[in-house]
Amino acid sequence: MTEFDKLCQEAEDIDWETRCAIVRGKSQEILPILQKIDVEGSSGAEILLLFIFASMTADGRLSEEEYALLYPLLKDFLGDDINYSDAKKAVKGMKAESKELKAITEKMIEVIGSFSPELRKDIVLVVMVICASDGRISLRERAWIRRLLF
Repeated sequence: MTEFDKLCQEAEDIDWETRCAIVRGKSQEILPILQKIDVEGSSGAEILLLFIFASMTADGRLSEEEYALLYPLLKDFLGDDINYSDAKKAVKGMKAESKELKAITEKMIEVIGSFSPELRKDIVLVVMVICASDGRISLRERAWIRRLLF
C-alpha cells in the first residue's frame, strides 16, 4: 500500500465530528492565504472550491454527506445559502464540462505548487476529508487528488 493510499484510508476512517473539525480548522488557516491569490481573475479560494467540486464529480455523484460537510465552505465562499439540490446541479453541470474540469485542475496545481509542503499537505487533507465524507474515496477521486501532490 502506498503512502497516498494510507492517507486515503485514514481520511475514510475519520468519524463525522472529527471530519467537520478538521475542515473547519484547516479552512480557517488555508482560506485567508488562498483569498489573496489571483489566477486569471479567480481567487485561490474559488479555485480550491471548484477543485473540490471537480474531485467529487470525478466519481459521478455528490453524496448528502459530502454536501453536508461542504456546506459551511460553500456558504463562506458564495455568501449565500446553496441547497443540496442546487449543489447537485452544479456538480452535474461540471461533469459535462470536462475541458473546464481539466483547466480547474491545472489552475489548482499551479496555485499550490508554490506553497510550502505543509500548506500543500493541509489542502490535500481537506480535499481528502471532504471526498471521504461518504465513507470512501473512490479511485477516480483519488486520481484527482493525487495530482495535487506532484
